[in-house]
Amino acid sequence: MIWVEILSRHREVTARFRIAASEARIGRGYDNDVIVDDPYVAANHLRIFRDEAGQWITEDTGSANGTFIDGVRTRQSRFAIDGKQLIRIGQTLVRIREANYAIDPERLAPSDRPALPVALAAGLAATVLGLSALTIWLGQTSEPRASSYLTALLGIIGALLVWTGLWALLSRIFSGRSRFLRNLLIALAGILALTVYNEFARYCAFAINWPSGIIYQYAAAWTVLAAICFLHLREIGPARLWLKGAIVTTVLATAIAAQTLQQSEAFSDFGRQNTTRLLMPPALRVVPVKQEDNFFRDIAGLKARLDADRGKAAAGKAGR
Repeated sequence: MIWVEILSRHREVTARFRIAASEARIGRGYDNDVIVDDPYVAANHLRIFRDEAGQWITEDTGSANGTFIDGVRTRQSRFAIDGKQLIRIGQTLVRIREANYAIDPERLAPSDRPALPVALAAGLAATVLGLSALTIWLGQTSEPRASSYLTALLGIIGALLVWTGLWALLSRIFSGRSRFLRNLLIALAGILALTVYNEFARYCAFAINWPSGIIYQYAAAWTVLAAICFLHLREIGPARLWLKGAIVTTVLATAIAAQTLQQSEAFSDFGRQNTTRLLMPPALRVVPVKQEDNFFRDIAGLKARLDADRGKAAAGKAGR
């Protein structure tokens, strides 16, 4: 006796058929033991039988599109069944197992109340909102107003819920489960990583005159966004992670390259310089402030060099 299983593209079993006969046939025609509703499957596609040694054999009965073992591009006309390989006929995945096939032991059932993920999500949300409120407070130059905090924090919450809801909907459509809490954790972790990076980059630009973190802030943002999208795609389905990773990496590299080129052209055309966008309390300053006399002395030296260069350029034009 054997079992014939039909699997989805996510490698999940959608149907099982018990075959007690010594031979079974699979195809689209109604004279088969297992009928597959796939227009790319032949009317009589597969024949399953025991050979002289008592081993179950799968044989293609002459289909136009052929029979393949999943992951192998070579057509298979006849091969032995081991219960592990997935057989692709048309656009359908089939698995054949004997009744005595050894299965994995049962998993321990999770608790009914996922207290830890909920607590983790609440902690991440509180941290993100707290850091956002701190950023607003550090950037205020007037009397603090509750509306400025409320509007920004509600915007973050709304964007987070919309983003998570869209990924949960896609997961529900393609995998049958929304996994809202997992998608929420992924989004919160990404926002927290980006927020921490932005605050660290701004602090370095203000405190130690190191603006590189601000200059390449867009690269960090694109990288975090790509990582979030890949984790969301993994939650939708674990199949073909290498392909999903390759697509996300390609989009990431293209976006960073395009924005780098845009910034380079803008700097070349207008001489625009990157400056810190957030003033912080003077107590956070690590590098000492330059003295006024030293500043103007450097300016005077720069002016002298510029005047000398202009004189050389004018002399060169006059000599032509």
